[in-house]
Amino acid sequence: MRTTLLVVVLLGLIAAALGVLVLGAFPPHPHPQAVEKLLTNDRFKGH
Repeated sequence: MRTTLLVVVLLGLIAAALGVLVLGAFPPHPHPQAVEKLLTNDRFKGH
């Protein structure tokens, strides 16, 4: 039981390390579209 847990934890750490290495080697492209924020003020609409 303890060996199985150790193997699962080690495989998870290896997978996380590989993910970090892949993202470091091939970073995602920045999103060129601007974020549009809308602030609605309908909290006091009924008053």
